[in-house]
Amino acid sequence: MAIYSKEDIITLLQEAGLRVTHHRTSVLSFLVKQRAPVTVYEMIDSLRKKEGIDQATVYRNLTSLQEAGLIKRSDFNHGHAHYEFETGRPSHQLVCNNCETIEKIDGISIDDTVKKMLKKSKKFKRTTTHSMEIYGLCKSCA
Repeated sequence: MAIYSKEDIITLLQEAGLRVTHHRTSVLSFLVKQRAPVTVYEMIDSLRKKEGIDQATVYRNLTSLQEAGLIKRSDFNHGHAHYEFETGRPSHQLVCNNCETIEKIDGISIDDTVKKMLKKSKKFKRTTTHSMEIYGLCKSCA
């Protein structure tokens, strides 16, 4: 996991064409520190305590950050979205069907599978990145 300074966060926002605000910087800073996708409820709880940011402000900033391509929104069939910093690298998660635990797994390549998928595809020539979720039960729930 890369470490981003406040200056790095400001640069990311500026390069994405977004206005740099305290709240936007706080939301993006929160997300770059997470090891796995988080819910908006987790963000609101943390940011409200630390920064005094309200729910509407978090949602507004999530929308602008997602539209700018700085964060990624995922749906893990839990009835609510999860958010994470967009690194541009492939993303792989194990997701518990019972307690909703999400574990991000790095260092695994599925390049051969992606190549096979492209060979079979009639509509796609190349991919830019991918995301893969595997559902099951975590050790606590199994």
